Amino acid sequence: MDIEIKVFLGAFGLVVMAVIIFAYLKAKRHYDRMQQHGLRANGVVVRNKISWGQNTTVRPIVRFVTQDGQPIEGLSTAGVAFAMPRYPQGAKVALLYDPENPHDFTIESADRSYI
Repeated sequence: MDIEIKVFLGAFGLVVMAVIIFAYLKAKRHYDRMQQHGLRANGVVVRNKISWGQNTTVRPIVRFVTQDGQPIEGLSTAGVAFAMPRYPQGAKVALLYDPENPHDFTIESADRSYI
């Protein structure tokens, strides 16, 4: 194998690792912020949104009510990269939301009785 190819593959591998680490750290910061400042709510998955493309992802749309009574329906960032929903329609989920922006929420857990 040529040295140029080895260097290219090594550099490409480093870039991929950097992107993965960056995405992980960003998600962890969001989760930590929600743990510290988020408010708890119970919600239900009303449907799933499928995004077709090179990587098909399925993400749940969740409905919940904030502590001040505001109804929210939003697309969760918790998705999976294949066409099988992680949270099927009707699943009950516990979540944390940002009181300043309730559409910014994260699912903590789900009722697994549908499995």
